[in-house]
Amino acid sequence: MSATDESVEALRSQIAVLNEKIAELEHHKVQLDLVLKATGVGIWDWQVQTGELALNERWANIIGYSLEELKPTSVETWLKYAHPEDLGESDRLLKENWAGKTDYYIFESRMKHKDGHWVWVYDTGQVTEWEPEGVPKRMVGTHIDITEQKLTQLSLDQANKELERLVRVDPLSNIPNRRAYDERLAFELAAANRQGAPLSLLIVDVDYFKKYNDTYGHEQGDIVIQAVATALKSTLTRETDFVARYGGEEFVILLPSTDLQGARHLCAEILDVITSLKIDHESSQCSDFLSVSIGVSSTESGTSDLFREADQALYFAKGNGRNQFRTYDERGVNAHQSL
Repeated sequence: MSATDESVEALRSQIAVLNEKIAELEHHKVQLDLVLKATGVGIWDWQVQTGELALNERWANIIGYSLEELKPTSVETWLKYAHPEDLGESDRLLKENWAGKTDYYIFESRMKHKDGHWVWVYDTGQVTEWEPEGVPKRMVGTHIDITEQKLTQLSLDQANKELERLVRVDPLSNIPNRRAYDERLAFELAAANRQGAPLSLLIVDVDYFKKYNDTYGHEQGDIVIQAVATALKSTLTRETDFVARYGGEEFVILLPSTDLQGARHLCAEILDVITSLKIDHESSQCSDFLSVSIGVSSTESGTSDLFREADQALYFAKGNGRNQFRTYDERGVNAHQSL
């Protein structure tokens, strides 16, 4: 065999090997296309410096378009359909990735669907080529439609928040319950201790409530609890003030940054508001109408046993005729009252 024949044979052999590799690559490409189609993954290929952006059909389908409808595509295509509120965070995450702070760009973002609604996508990407100056040249990534999962998660989060709210709300009076009060008291005591600010506590008890239920029935008694809760809320003018149903016919009010004098003013207002409801109470031994008794305690150190002190003041108010308030100070139950 001549040298020429040997060269031709070698070339044929190389071509055969090359054809085998091409066939293998074509096979892998078909497999990859099948995988992408089966998994519903949108592909983006971005020339960062020029803004050129290559997309696959699935990327367009996720937002309700065909790829042909979006052509010609560039980074402006993505910007056009991205949610404006997501652009800042996307830019931050991209720059972190380019600076080497993260291995991948990962972001859950919203894209505008052809029908007008927002689609959630799980957006991932990685730089595959760099310019000599260390700036990104090419970046390749994926879009996966996670709208259903995201909406489910958002609904679950909302349900959990509502459940969290409900476990701290009294179902009858629709104001915070004892659990919420215990948490709030701990918070306010700690704040008062840090700031050296006064904190006052009122315990409000409906007078002769058992007799009221016996006379008018428990259904009407429930209505009274609701009316008293609403009336107490109406007397609180600051967002920091807090009222809760402690149990039965007893309510508690926390007044941050309020000294004893300020608490007394509120007590007088509460008594007037309850009286103005004009709820008949023929079984009461202190008034023709529904009334309340109030015990008051205050601290400027955040360390006092406010509830115990207010409870003692309430006991004294009830023992001295009810339909009044009494305050507690460092000497014990004081003689301050509304009548």
